[in-house]
Amino acid sequence: MNYSTIYTWNTHSAQTESDPLASFIESISEVILGSKGWTLLAVLFGFGFSVLLKKISDSGQPASSFFIKRMLWLFVFAFINTLFFGGDILNDYAFMGLILLIFYPLKTRNLFIFGITILLLTPFLQSFLGRHHLLFSPKSRDLFYHFYDKNTFLDHVKANLVMRYQWMLRLSYSIILHLIQLGCFLIGAALHRSRFFYTINNNSKLLKNLFRISLSLSIVLFFSQLLIEKYEWTFNTYYNLFYPEVLSIMTCTTIGIIWLYQTGKVKNIFSALQIAGKMTLTHYIVQNIISFILFICLKPDWALHWYILTAILVFILQIFFSRWWFKRFNYGLLEWLWRSLSYGRRFPLKK
Repeated sequence: MNYSTIYTWNTHSAQTESDPLASFIESISEVILGSKGWTLLAVLFGFGFSVLLKKISDSGQPASSFFIKRMLWLFVFAFINTLFFGGDILNDYAFMGLILLIFYPLKTRNLFIFGITILLLTPFLQSFLGRHHLLFSPKSRDLFYHFYDKNTFLDHVKANLVMRYQWMLRLSYSIILHLIQLGCFLIGAALHRSRFFYTINNNSKLLKNLFRISLSLSIVLFFSQLLIEKYEWTFNTYYNLFYPEVLSIMTCTTIGIIWLYQTGKVKNIFSALQIAGKMTLTHYIVQNIISFILFICLKPDWALHWYILTAILVFILQIFFSRWWFKRFNYGLLEWLWRSLSYGRRFPLKK
């Protein structure tokens, strides 16, 4: 979604004719991908958080101090990445990772309760802030475009910093998004402790039932949103259905992917995604460096579908690169650096 976001930056002041293909892509992207990716990653982060802390605790090391150190180094990577893309998400993972540490001593049941409660109550807060016009920050947005439209290297960097550390402090992001992110983190940690994925892997009936329930809920919420917008009902001013819809579609999609994986089909695709996932941090930052040079600095006069196709091409090339890389090395380059800095010792990079 980063590349399509940059497309909106590049065309924010352009007087362009309505493009049916662009409108179709935007609609499909919003339904399938919009906010579903980062919420899923938040669940996976919480899962990984729990795995890592258990591993450190079992080794006899102080888990909390290690994790704090690891998150502080993630802040460093996040700042570097922000120079290239103002919509960076690593800052949020580092910050919320530190908050998540507070909840680590809780029992599994309480993690589920806190996580679900946060996810259910946050739409009330979102609607409350929306009614009082407190969610957005037009001044910070205007400052971002003030630098962005100057089209110089340093001004693009300044624009990215304004986007990340000023515009994103608006309440719709700093409060609402982070609460949703925290709820997903807690659910992810609870899923690890409860061995949920082991259970679901050995219970196809449960998997299918969860898929049907999440699919039904997704359909109901999706069409409810359409009706609310069409007839201008005031429901969202009291309980905003945006994130409930996002989370239900994300859950349905995730369970569907698990179901597809269990069928044993398209093994090559899952294998490719698995090996690319071993160097997610490296790929993410490289993607943003490419987009900074190609789309932010050069600003080609391209339609939206060329941005999307470029993103797909970059990802495919990264999959092939990952295969080549892991034949020769043990870790992704930035993963190795982050691991070495976190543990305070150098791990062997080459095989």
